[in-house]
Amino acid sequence: MKKLILVILVMTISLSLFACRGGATTPIPTDEGEKISLKFWNSLTGADGSVMRQLISQFNSEHTDQIEVIETFTNEVDYYTNINLLVPMKKGPDVMIMHSYLVQSYANTGLIIPLEDYMTTSEADINTSDYISEIVNSLYFENELYGIPLDVHTIGIYYNQDLLDKYDLAVPTNRTELIAAAKTVQTGEKVTNNQFWGLPLSTVWPSEWIFTASLYQNNGLEIDSNGDPAYHSAEGVAALKAITDLIHVEGLSPLNLSVDQDLFMFQTGKALFHIQGSWMLNSMIESGINFGVLPVSSMFNLSETPTKDQIPVRSHTFVVPQPSVTVSDARKEAIMTFIKYLGDHSYIWATAGQIPASNIARATAEYQALPYHAGFGDLNDFRISAQSPYFHQAFSPIYSRVTAAMSNANYNAQLLLSAAVEEAMLLLEEARS
Repeated sequence: MKKLILVILVMTISLSLFACRGGATTPIPTDEGEKISLKFWNSLTGADGSVMRQLISQFNSEHTDQIEVIETFTNEVDYYTNINLLVPMKKGPDVMIMHSYLVQSYANTGLIIPLEDYMTTSEADINTSDYISEIVNSLYFENELYGIPLDVHTIGIYYNQDLLDKYDLAVPTNRTELIAAAKTVQTGEKVTNNQFWGLPLSTVWPSEWIFTASLYQNNGLEIDSNGDPAYHSAEGVAALKAITDLIHVEGLSPLNLSVDQDLFMFQTGKALFHIQGSWMLNSMIESGINFGVLPVSSMFNLSETPTKDQIPVRSHTFVVPQPSVTVSDARKEAIMTFIKYLGDHSYIWATAGQIPASNIARATAEYQALPYHAGFGDLNDFRISAQSPYFHQAFSPIYSRVTAAMSNANYNAQLLLSAAVEEAMLLLEEARS
């Protein structure tokens, strides 16, 4: 008897070790005929998070006997830390949201999986042709699709309609008109309010978006075909100048504004213009200010370029992490049903300020009736981040140098850009190794 127990114990340990080495997977129940609970992770903690809670509640109420989505949300920094830590430990969710510019990186490391099998297995009828093509195309890695986009989001220029009316000014359509309007109102308002500015700019946020818009519109590139930095160029210098001239030459902003100081000035009537993300739309509405939105197209190009109207965009994208166990067809169906539902109903998500990536959602009467979204620009002008598994390492070092240039009128553009490239190459070397 003791010998039999010992044999069983040895076999159990051997099988456990084999499974830990990846030699076998433990199948989950088939889920057939059962209600399926899906774990859904995201980093939507602000006003947009409230809308996401509403959408999930609506989905659950319409799928009471089939699917229940259980949501976990954390701030962005902790969110990606959790993904990096817990997914390799087989403690990840069934489906999660990821920013589009990170999808190739996570695909490269194997922490997320291709979706073709899920799409072909499912009857949810998800077609890539139903989404903005440039966004979908950015979610391929090595010819396999790793994400389904929920939205696109970008920056726009919010303007105070009452002040434009007061000075009999039209909404500007290019950089020259923008600067002229800002100077006119700033000069007039400073007579009674010395704290008024035409276009206050925080040196910290959303400066990375503003630089990207300026780089695009001055015909520049973030990275080259090898994935290396490409912004240390004449176009990169022009991109910096187009931003910093608004502060150092045109005098439309005070120096060294911290995060959201420029937002507060606009919302309290102490600024004519404010550059901010579409995700802040509800905050603008709640402030009670009479505002409108205009696109950043043609606001940063210093000369005529073929790319002067381009607008940088990113996307919140559905991805599936590497599963810890074999996933049944029924569970795949549930995941894709959830993704399809949120995409088709993203006209509700749009009330948080995001623009649906779904052509179906944008065609609805509900979306068409929203008063501000068209102000962020023409979809044909939207440009998604360049694709590379190492995009963040190559491009992100420029952000602190943009802050330095905005803070110091005597900045040396070439030194700043070269320093950013040097840092980027070190990060790339480490990542690629």
